[in-house]
Amino acid sequence: MLFSECLGVTYVDLSHSLHNDTMHWPTAMPVTVQVVAKGETTKGYWYESNNICLAEHAGTHLDAPAHFFKERWHADDIPLSRLMGPGVVLDIQEKAKKNPLAELAVDDITSWTEANGPLPDGAVVFVLTGWGSRYGDKLAYFGSNNSDGSNLKFPGISLDAAKYLTALKGDSGLGVVGVGLDTPSLDNGASTTFPTHVELFEHNIYGLENVANLERLPAKGFHVTVMPMKIREGSGGPARIFASIPDADDVVSAHFSGRSGAVKYLAPILLVLIAVVLIITV
Repeated sequence: MLFSECLGVTYVDLSHSLHNDTMHWPTAMPVTVQVVAKGETTKGYWYESNNICLAEHAGTHLDAPAHFFKERWHADDIPLSRLMGPGVVLDIQEKAKKNPLAELAVDDITSWTEANGPLPDGAVVFVLTGWGSRYGDKLAYFGSNNSDGSNLKFPGISLDAAKYLTALKGDSGLGVVGVGLDTPSLDNGASTTFPTHVELFEHNIYGLENVANLERLPAKGFHVTVMPMKIREGSGGPARIFASIPDADDVVSAHFSGRSGAVKYLAPILLVLIAVVLIITV
């Protein structure tokens, strides 16, 4: 049995698969997956191979801070420690149902913290808009079929909310490390100057766009791992993102959510000791 199974950890894939119909920014090149080989060779073994061609910002992907701010981290500069951390979900689905250009506001963040406590140090903050259910349908997802990127309609994050997030600093001084959502962009579809991108990226907070399955996550108490393609001086890149959700155990939950500094470091040791005891006694 896997150790994760003993702990009762559930993994949620937060990435869409790449294929020829992958959602991409209207002005960017489409994803092309060309089959080179697929079948049994003359020597008797099975062989599959593909060529792929795509823009950095296609499908589920990471926006590096350098994407919208000079002399900030590129994709290959982001420390690994910032690609792993506690995750939270802020739900604005009701607002988005009424207004396709709805934005996460400061009030949404403060309402979340009143109900759930402060955002944990090193948090990856996800915004659930409900737009993920539209992924795969270009008109429904982007709000327009225009190839020039005009008349787009989808939710995003307000500049005031972005400023609020960049100002947060926990006990370690780390604050929020990444912000993601289930839409094509951090800024809503009407934006032409992308102020939310600029604000977050100035502070080396990366973005995650076209994120999948956010509706399967709890509001807090899970761990996020982001694995972007390591492109030298990349402005971003395709990413495999997943969440680890532990069983509702106080010790494990505290470790994953980062709420308690002492428990955060003791929890892994306690878990190993428990596993050793189980092995010895079985």
